[in-house]
Amino acid sequence: MNFQNRVEKLRVFMEKENLAAVLLTDPISQCYITGFEIITYSRPIFTIVTKQECILIVPGLEEEHAKLHARFDQLVVYYEHPEKASQGTDPIALILQCLQPLAGKGRLGMESRSLPFALASILQSKNWELADVSAEMNHSRAIKDAQEQDKMRQVCSLAVGSVQAAFRALAVGMTERELENAAASAIYQEASTLYPGSSFFTGGMNPTGSERTILPHVFSSLKKVERCDGLIITRITSLDGYKGECERTCFVGEPSAKQRELFEVMVNAQKAAFATIKAGVLASDVDFAARSVIQEAGYGEYAVHRTGHSIGLTLHESPFFRFDDSTILQEGMAFTVEPGIYVPGIGGFRHSDTVLVTKDGYEMLTECPRSIEELVFAL
Repeated sequence: MNFQNRVEKLRVFMEKENLAAVLLTDPISQCYITGFEIITYSRPIFTIVTKQECILIVPGLEEEHAKLHARFDQLVVYYEHPEKASQGTDPIALILQCLQPLAGKGRLGMESRSLPFALASILQSKNWELADVSAEMNHSRAIKDAQEQDKMRQVCSLAVGSVQAAFRALAVGMTERELENAAASAIYQEASTLYPGSSFFTGGMNPTGSERTILPHVFSSLKKVERCDGLIITRITSLDGYKGECERTCFVGEPSAKQRELFEVMVNAQKAAFATIKAGVLASDVDFAARSVIQEAGYGEYAVHRTGHSIGLTLHESPFFRFDDSTILQEGMAFTVEPGIYVPGIGGFRHSDTVLVTKDGYEMLTECPRSIEELVFAL
């Protein structure tokens, strides 16, 4: 990844907005700028971008990790063992120390959703005027460069492989958790062969039956797969920080007439969304296209979530395919397309595909069986 280009782009924004520095507190933004995939917990990590350098502030136990995997000009470390306490134990004091030479030279950019109130108060007490850069960071991350697009293709291929592994493992009498474990085990093996040394994660949800498939986000349970069950198989993968998502609604045995009807409405709604996607279109138009199909079929009240979301270094990020999102789609944006219908007593119906926006349409990243003929398993 060309992290230097990302820093320079941020510096152009800094110049325009009279920012002497930007203090990044969101781990995802820090990963985007430095390449440091951070596990967050009680010890804070900060990134400061100035017009001359990129400074990474980490706790001592992350020092070697940062040296191996992060891109920075200066590494500042705080410690919690007495042998190095003299070098600094307070990360806030180190932030102020790094910023002190820039006092009076402009405003300080920060991320409002992740900046702790206590730290904001301290910075303001030191006469820093704060300016929110969240929108700029979100916009930059939303448009994937060529290297990011390649990474999205790789991770989405793994997501598809995980769904297909679930298809192969599916059996009457196995639990939702056993199905998830089988899909995960297969794709871990594939990922370790294809991308040794890369960070990789896979997870998902596999609700079964009419009562559980109407819950869009629910952990896999110990419920057993039964004949005539509908399932929503969700597989989410992460490769070097980038996320891919693929979901399929399928059936164990012949679905009922009503299940077939709802499945086809869902598939047609997703097709309508696909047909709308291209650079220059409003994000809300994609939601409208999918939702109109569902509404015309009489199931509007059961389509309880947006049609999709941007995806990249996080699973759910802006912009969204939502009725009130006026973002204009641009080439290189990545989205899930996942209109869903959830009817109590009958079940939930949702496919999710990850796509890249192109000038004249989209590139499908999760090519996987999607018709009802391909997704009925006679077990």
